[in-house]
Amino acid sequence: MKVLGPIQEITYDGKIIVTGAFAPRPGSVVLDNRKKTLGKVRRIFGPVNSPYVSVEPTGDSDLLRMIGKQVYIEGVDDDGKGKRRHRGN
Repeated sequence: MKVLGPIQEITYDGKIIVTGAFAPRPGSVVLDNRKKTLGKVRRIFGPVNSPYVSVEPTGDSDLLRMIGKQVYIEGVDDDGKGKRRHRGN
């Protein structure tokens, strides 16, 4: 589990906007501090050094109480360096 960042707001259509410390892969599972699934990453937008992450919620949790709390990403890879092995110069 890796810290994604705090929940900034809830949009009018029910999506969660998180101020991210990094850009996760679309489709990654987002968790709260009790390892309860909040949703999946759908879109990454904004500045490169602190992107905004749009999360589509999957449960019936009270999202308005979650504003300002940290969320986490499940199963973050090291940064894809394993793909480059055995590549010629």
